[in-house]
Amino acid sequence: MWRLLVCLIGAVVLAGCVGTMLPGRMYASPNGQILKFEIETSYGQGKMTAFNDQTGEKFTGEYSAMHRGQGMTFGNVGRSNVTLFQPPTGANGQGVLVGDQGTMIRVYLEIRPGLRPTGHGSGVDQNGGRYELFF
Repeated sequence: MWRLLVCLIGAVVLAGCVGTMLPGRMYASPNGQILKFEIETSYGQGKMTAFNDQTGEKFTGEYSAMHRGQGMTFGNVGRSNVTLFQPPTGANGQGVLVGDQGTMIRVYLEIRPGLRPTGHGSGVDQNGGRYELFF
């Protein structure tokens, strides 16, 4: 009973974190320009935004990610049934950022779950420009 209560409280606390925008940065290469970047915490899909200070271009977009490394094991110990759950070790995702001046960046993400998720990724725009993302 105590374990169930702790799990329910934990779920409520974590649910409050969903929808929060995490700050990050995008580094454009080869010029090293830094773009402001934000990604929404979510379960499976969310929003992204970016801003290029030099050009004034505002980007909005979305991403989708799938967990990896999770599983369940069932068994018996004595006369008791046991279920073990392995939480996800991360998530892989893809997304797109579309700028108001016509730039479109295709993004690939690796996300590490947690109370404050972290991650990194890479992107490429339609002109061959490359980006590294960190959040």
